[in-house]
Amino acid sequence: MRENLIQRRSILKQAAFGLTSLVAGDLAALPDFLSNPAESSTKPGKKGFVHRGYLGWITDLATQPDPKATWPSIRLDEQLLRDYDHTFGLMQKLGFNEISIWGLYVAYDWPLDIKSAVTPKRGAMVERLIDAAHKRGIRVYSGLGVYCCGFDEIIKANPRLSKGNQRVMCPSQSESWRWMEKVVDFVLERFLIDGVSMQSADQGRCTCDQCSVYSDAEYHALVNVRTSEYIRSRWPHKTIGVNSWGLRFEAPETLPSLLKISQKVDYLIDVHDSSRKQDRNYRKQVIEALACDFGTLGGPQVEPPQHWKRDRWFLPTLKRVGEHLKLLSEEGGRACEYFFHILANPGDEVSFWLAGKVLSDPQGSWTGHLQDCVEELYQVSKGSTRDALLHLFLEAEEAYFKHLPPGVCGTISMEPLVSDRPGPPIYLSKRLNAGQRASYAKDLEKIKRESGRLISEVARKDKMRKIAHCVENVLRDIAAVA
Repeated sequence: MRENLIQRRSILKQAAFGLTSLVAGDLAALPDFLSNPAESSTKPGKKGFVHRGYLGWITDLATQPDPKATWPSIRLDEQLLRDYDHTFGLMQKLGFNEISIWGLYVAYDWPLDIKSAVTPKRGAMVERLIDAAHKRGIRVYSGLGVYCCGFDEIIKANPRLSKGNQRVMCPSQSESWRWMEKVVDFVLERFLIDGVSMQSADQGRCTCDQCSVYSDAEYHALVNVRTSEYIRSRWPHKTIGVNSWGLRFEAPETLPSLLKISQKVDYLIDVHDSSRKQDRNYRKQVIEALACDFGTLGGPQVEPPQHWKRDRWFLPTLKRVGEHLKLLSEEGGRACEYFFHILANPGDEVSFWLAGKVLSDPQGSWTGHLQDCVEELYQVSKGSTRDALLHLFLEAEEAYFKHLPPGVCGTISMEPLVSDRPGPPIYLSKRLNAGQRASYAKDLEKIKRESGRLISEVARKDKMRKIAHCVENVLRDIAAVA
């Protein structure tokens, strides 16, 4: 029988970190980290979402695609700065208060001197981006790989840093920590950012003889806690988040390690909502046990296709995001890192608007928030037209997601992610079988006809035409896959 984690909470929260030796040393100190009792910590009572975040690679919200760039593109130009300025204005309007950007500095290739990663020209543009966010009251966090995600060139030049996984530095090597320290120093000193969103599990982990004796949760607790403690020692007022991409929460035996992380950071993101996979009641127990704010990505997310034109898909995520965020809030969740959306795409646009409104007011009805979004975006005056348009968006969502397992949380790749050219529509070819694609096409034909009928009833006819055009492109892709 699963042990009641709420009963364990008072015991776990009295455990000490005792991580001084970790900051000064290496993995040899890990047994003490796992066995020493931790200091008591109480989480102040909070209501609603404290961390209403937006997350992605720097070009993931661009109005213009990067059709020839290798993923992840970290292009930064005047057009993208305008995209960010527009996005920050909407974030302020809708209630988002944080943005976590990957690629402010590098993609996967910190140079050996670290500092040359940011040229003077790029530095000036990043400073403009951050300033624009701050003027709107938006806090800016940098994505930060912890022993991974950016160390490829460093590992190539220093092969001894890696013991098997060539994209991850081995924590048992004291030199690995010195490189991690250099990166943290540069990230937090080069720009006036407000914090970091850390990832240690996206590229896997070190599995050498010294590291493999620890479970995944123990391993990632080690590297995240060590990095967090260093940040706290030098920049005590910076926000620290941990995004668990690659690390799952559903096993109760992972909780002690998650608790240790939670006592050193501000929020912890369970990307795929894994704490509800085996037991739908388990997440609430985890939330109550942790010492920091807990959250997810907010439900299913259309992963921004870097290489595609922005009118190639039409996949709103409304009902599922609205219900997901409302339940997360009711269970005590206080954080969300909602994935970047392409506002030039009508399905992405309305999904982004709804997410912001629900994060700002999770106690309200998500359908009521959606009505407000539709009325404002499409300038609808008649209630019957608004309801018909709302129904159109929800039917477009259901047409696709009815073929997927319930409770999807995380990104849905539209095209292959790691590529240097536009890829095929894998959200159609890989996630749906032939019969499901035929059903999807049939439903989209109805949506296309309805969008044509509604054009005469809304003021923003350009937006209605864009919906019809997007649907036409999806239908072409379905025909091509079939």
